[in-house]
Amino acid sequence: MKAIVLEAFGGPENLVYRLNSKPRVEPGMILVKVMAASVNPLDYKLRRDGAWAGIELPVILGSDVSGIVEEVGPGCTRFGKGDEVFYTAAIDKHRMGTYAEYHLVHESLAVTKPSSLSFIEAASLPLAGCTAWQALFDRGRLHLGETILIHAGAGGVGSLAIQMAKAAGARVLATCRKANRDLVSNLGADAVIDYRVEDVTRAVRSVIGSEALDVVFDTVGGTTIANSLSILKPGGRILSIAASDSVLGTAYRKNIDLHLIYLCRSRQLMEHLTTLLANGTLHPVIDSVLPLDRVGEAHKRLEAGGVRGKVVLEVAKS
Repeated sequence: MKAIVLEAFGGPENLVYRLNSKPRVEPGMILVKVMAASVNPLDYKLRRDGAWAGIELPVILGSDVSGIVEEVGPGCTRFGKGDEVFYTAAIDKHRMGTYAEYHLVHESLAVTKPSSLSFIEAASLPLAGCTAWQALFDRGRLHLGETILIHAGAGGVGSLAIQMAKAAGARVLATCRKANRDLVSNLGADAVIDYRVEDVTRAVRSVIGSEALDVVFDTVGGTTIANSLSILKPGGRILSIAASDSVLGTAYRKNIDLHLIYLCRSRQLMEHLTTLLANGTLHPVIDSVLPLDRVGEAHKRLEAGGVRGKVVLEVAKS
């Protein structure tokens, strides 16, 4: 099969488009013909140096898939050949990722792709959507009437988090670039802050007055959390998928609940997404679609920042 293989840690030039062995089906697993796969920030972090995650080279990166079941392994009961599925799967030294024509995954992680979604749309959702759900609800306990600030509201996770938080009855503030203001507003944000020209703390104060935020969702990292602490109420919650250790002291003094989120994959999370898709609550945000052999370009775009939603790789024509 054709695949993108990372042969050495480092820059995007180390992602090589070549022939690779097609996975063999195993008990409890399904072999999926990949129609589309999306690119996530995790991918370029692993590409730079995946040793921290136990990655051994050479490796195929990528977590998200929408595709068609090609073969089912012994013991599989949920899917048959020809079924359309989507999912997010972890990679490690034993499992290859999704930048390839075929991918092997445990059937417990996959769910049926909604017929209303194209393969491109479906591939954009799994990792970002499951991360947003796990952060907001499983860890953050966000509920009706609370006020949340979502940083990078136009990004892959942020754009889905806005929709979920709004559907839960929260008041949603979000940061983004000026060019993305209309997008973020249309996704449901009650207030949109241009972090490049506005002082975020002051802008939040102008919206919520003497109140304080219940929740801050950081998808950016750096000083984002530290700069948000003054507008977070005592006992509030910080949710972060990119936290640094520089915020811990101040958070400690305000009795802040700090949740560091690294996605724990499950079929249940994917089923939450399909429910939101079915009732019209959740809509994919696609920045661009590239062929598989241009994945290096996708990595460069993500690293540069400013991507609206997700960059998706079209692996096969539907």
